[in-house]
Amino acid sequence: MVQTEVLSAIGDSSLAVYAVWEPILRTDDERSSRKATALFPDRRVTNYWVDSPDVGKAFQEPIGLVGGPAWDVYLVYPPGAQWTVDTPPRPEFFMHQLGGRLPDDRSLDGSKLAEAIRKLLPE
Repeated sequence: MVQTEVLSAIGDSSLAVYAVWEPILRTDDERSSRKATALFPDRRVTNYWVDSPDVGKAFQEPIGLVGGPAWDVYLVYPPGAQWTVDTPPRPEFFMHQLGGRLPDDRSLDGSKLAEAIRKLLPE
């Protein structure tokens, strides 16, 4: 869905996508993360494997998530968003696939995600 409704639909070369893979489920490991990179065969996507759920934990507060790390989330930041080492900034927009742990109106919808991204790209 994200590949077809967002990445393939938005040709803007200024779009940068960072996919972070981390161990959330028992089957999550570096090998499975390398296989998962095939989900986003786009030159604008940079994939990262981290060996702990620390990244997901860091994003809990900025999106208002309690009860576990943020994963299967899609965070949208404007160009020039300021980052610090300790806490990531609140995203301009986000969507998720966490079923009931975040608002239902933020459940992943590729067309809504693409629309939010387009609003932040240079014209």
